[in-house]
Amino acid sequence: MKSKSSSQPIETATKADIRQALWRSIQLVMESAPKELWQIAIFNLIRGVGPSAALYFSKVVIDQTASLAGTAANKPLDWTIVGQYPQLLTAIGALIGTNLFIESVSSIDTQMFAALRDRVQGTIEGKVISKIANFNDIALFEQPELLNIVQLTTKGIQRMQRLAFIFAGSFMGIFTLIPAVILAAGIALWVPLMLLGFAIPSVVIDLRYWRKSWRVEESQAALSREKEIYAKLLKEENYAKEMRLFSLQHVILDRWNEIFDRLFKQMQDIRQEGAIALICLSFLGGIGSSIPYLYVIFGVVTGRFTLGDIALYTGVIIQLKRSVYMLVSNLGDIYDVALATRPVFQLLDLEPTLIDRPDALPLPDRGNGLTIKDLNFSYPGSEKSILNNINFNVKPGEMVVLVGENGAGKTTLGKLLARLYDPSSGNIEWNSVDYKDISLDELRSRIAVVMQDYARFPATVRENVGWGYLPKLKEDNALEQVLKESGINHIIMELEQGLETPLGKQLEKGIDLSGGQWQRIAIARALLRLGTSELVIFDEPTAALDPKNEHEIYEIFRTIARGRMTIVISHRLSLAKIADRIIVLEHGTILEEGNHAELIKHNGRYAEMFMRQANSYIN
Repeated sequence: MKSKSSSQPIETATKADIRQALWRSIQLVMESAPKELWQIAIFNLIRGVGPSAALYFSKVVIDQTASLAGTAANKPLDWTIVGQYPQLLTAIGALIGTNLFIESVSSIDTQMFAALRDRVQGTIEGKVISKIANFNDIALFEQPELLNIVQLTTKGIQRMQRLAFIFAGSFMGIFTLIPAVILAAGIALWVPLMLLGFAIPSVVIDLRYWRKSWRVEESQAALSREKEIYAKLLKEENYAKEMRLFSLQHVILDRWNEIFDRLFKQMQDIRQEGAIALICLSFLGGIGSSIPYLYVIFGVVTGRFTLGDIALYTGVIIQLKRSVYMLVSNLGDIYDVALATRPVFQLLDLEPTLIDRPDALPLPDRGNGLTIKDLNFSYPGSEKSILNNINFNVKPGEMVVLVGENGAGKTTLGKLLARLYDPSSGNIEWNSVDYKDISLDELRSRIAVVMQDYARFPATVRENVGWGYLPKLKEDNALEQVLKESGINHIIMELEQGLETPLGKQLEKGIDLSGGQWQRIAIARALLRLGTSELVIFDEPTAALDPKNEHEIYEIFRTIARGRMTIVISHRLSLAKIADRIIVLEHGTILEEGNHAELIKHNGRYAEMFMRQANSYIN
């Protein structure tokens, strides 16, 4: 069943869920590495039969040697007597050859398993990354329940790797078990049955242990994510200065340790419970394997079995026990994998609430601009209303500034206008065509955006700007022009590598920029696509700039706005003075609307906010 991005928190797995996850996991692993799995299957078939063959040849060698020892005692220097026992020579040659072959093929298992591991991880991780990257809306990054699923997919991918190894181990166990069962049945039919029977309780206990273990991991998803957040605070550069200046290291480290201890204790309780049960079962299994062993010894004493038989059957019993427990262990691991891979399929099955219609309509080149009608919005999975009954329009060539206190809904409205979400109700129309009816790629290609939390890509200057419009990535003149328009070209051109300068200290020889310089890079990225853009959205575009540089950016906005619909989201009301129209938002609703002069004259909330900011500059 497909899940929507407004899905509820992860629920406890049912047996049907586990079976489905297991089946899909097996299919995914087989699709990921069919060649490697076939190679390992053939490889393990050879390795599995080898030990039983070696045991049989050892029996022949021991029996023949015992017979030869009595004969050769009378002629200690007459080695020609060995030639009278061709079966012995053949068995010795076969035994040596089998052991050499097993040793030689075993030397390549590391490479084969590494290839299998890398292939499975790369393929499945690629699917997960592709799903996240191509998710139409941004709920995956803003909704805790979905963030938990993404968190658990990391463990799910690791379990997929284990499933590949389980396959390999199961092949080995099966191919070792079958010849061992055949040889063990030669002792007595009840021997393999007894060994298998004593293994059943281990299967039950293993399954119970993995089920409890995964329930704990599943419940710990949010806590594990919180632990990673604290680790990020301690390790990343963005927080390094303030962490030290405010002496926060011990506070954050104590929180990390506290969460780690809680997570570890919960898992350790489960491990200890499982360990006690497994010790008891191991003791029971030891009794089960001792009975056939004593039976063989008694058979040798009574003359029913030869000395070679005791060597053969002792080895067979040990081999059979190992292969049974290998399969039992793999069965427990398979159950663990099935539990842990459910989030991978939950993620792969997720469908965004924002759907790109296959029969999308083209966006008309001309029209009446943007019209927002009766728009309401709540974030997926939340009942809290962020925007209520929003109605306004933006005409071609008009600049509209959205202002309001923090939490008024300005940035959320900007996300809707950029179609990062769809409204909960109401609609947005562009040239009389509903946003939902327009191809997502075409719509976004006609929009240039600088968000409040703009990206600082760890890439070159060329890429940081050129990624705004890929067709111009290699056009130096176009890149230099937008850098000039955003007021940072003189700084970039003074750098030794110019446009090829790596930005970000995490890159080798990378440099970092100030907050204001990074913001100008983001503005340049938006400017690059103005040739195709008709709607420009700026979310707090001067937040990182001082008043002097702010004036320069205002002039850029005037150029940008000419002939385009421009929406500026800002709490800096000095910017609103240049707007054609100002919309004041409060608690998700439109409180006032008009130009600067009209709203000052109205002497309402805008006038109050403007005078408060103006006084702060004067004082």
